[in-house]
Amino acid sequence: MKWVRRGLFVAIVWRLFGPVLPPRWRKPQEHPWRVPARTLFVGDRELSIREAGPLSGSPVVLIHGLAGSSMAEWYKVAPILAEHQRLIMIDHRSHGLSVAERGRFEIADEADDAADILRQIGVGPATVVGYSMGGAIAQAVAYRHPELVSHLVLVATMSHHPLWWKQARIAGAVIARAWERITGTGTPEVRTGYLLAVGAVAPDHGRWLWEETHRRDPDAGAEASLALLRFDSRPWLSRLAIPTLVVIPTKDQLVPTNWQRDLAARIRDSVVYEIEGAHHEVPWTHADRLANRILDFLETSDVRHQISDRNLTSES
Repeated sequence: MKWVRRGLFVAIVWRLFGPVLPPRWRKPQEHPWRVPARTLFVGDRELSIREAGPLSGSPVVLIHGLAGSSMAEWYKVAPILAEHQRLIMIDHRSHGLSVAERGRFEIADEADDAADILRQIGVGPATVVGYSMGGAIAQAVAYRHPELVSHLVLVATMSHHPLWWKQARIAGAVIARAWERITGTGTPEVRTGYLLAVGAVAPDHGRWLWEETHRRDPDAGAEASLALLRFDSRPWLSRLAIPTLVVIPTKDQLVPTNWQRDLAARIRDSVVYEIEGAHHEVPWTHADRLANRILDFLETSDVRHQISDRNLTSES
């Protein structure tokens, strides 16, 4: 017991007075994809975006998930898409390089942020791609601003959380926030360590990922978690009249696959693509398959709608 007390005392003293030290990396470190960011004001909030690809390409908007950033989650998928499409990558509020939002907000607010950005840069209609929490935001963009969305791609996401899951996650979010406040460690360390351990991120990108995930503010992150738990698209999901691709990692450990299939079943013009053996970190581990499936979906969807338009014209 004496050694435990001493250990706790040392930990508290170090937390109060010691520096936050990054891990030691065995290999030389580098940034994986050097695309600079710029900011735009949405109201009084300064939000960060990155753009890539030909300006003449069809626009694709990439929306990242909880506790991440557009660069951290899309840096493997984005270069493949950028060979053909005009990319807009958004750091939504409380994430990445965008402003931290410590007050309460909803997924609908983040959807409106994305729509405002698209209008400011003169883009739309666009393909909106959302991963995890970003999938909820993408759904809300399509519902609230349908004139800005030509196609929808939903990756490893859901329409809602069951009540029992909400209760557990709310408790988890509050505990995680308290732990990060006290210890200074939490989601960034777990996320970085896990992605490196499973090989989703190359060892020479470890320092970049560690620094990228440490942009997260515990209070802002907790508010984003609670916003996601309050989200429920079931009342209006069937009203979406947008070609939709639902990508399901079959071994998703965070969003059960039956939730994802339920989401797809509620969208009348949806196509399901399952990636066998993929976990929730699918944008890192299966970037080629994900990016190429998105490109294939856009191509086949455009052809299908052109044929439909021609049929309507001939009938009239």
